[in-house]
Amino acid sequence: MIAPSVALAEFKSRLAQAGFDDAQPDAALAWRVFKEFALVAVECADDALLFQTGTYAFSGEPSFHLDFTRQFTSEEDGEYVCMEQLHCTLHYAPSAELSELTWNLWSSSCPSLSDFCSQVEASAEFLTPTQHHKPLRAEIDQEEV
Repeated sequence: MIAPSVALAEFKSRLAQAGFDDAQPDAALAWRVFKEFALVAVECADDALLFQTGTYAFSGEPSFHLDFTRQFTSEEDGEYVCMEQLHCTLHYAPSAELSELTWNLWSSSCPSLSDFCSQVEASAEFLTPTQHHKPLRAEIDQEEV
């Protein structure tokens, strides 16, 4: 079991071992590593996964975001302490096709991790960017929310 404070380093290490390159990212490889990383136990009160897509201009320039998130909620003596999110965001050039793909799915909405992954992998929001578009870059970070 790992602490949330080392989750980002663990995920990045797993990406590097798999041959993932932030500058020339492979979305399918990032997803495979993210699914494997989801099985690593993290010391927290709640551990959730989020898949989300959409076209946003958070950095000033619009881009399509394909985002895999793992959220850790920490408690102490049953009281909320903090929530952290580890993101693996793949950025794509905006297009008419991608702009129609806005969706999110929480693992808590699914009966199992397997079902969550199956729903993601069957969605147009996952299939279209991963099979028909090349990501421009990847952003991998962790933040307190």
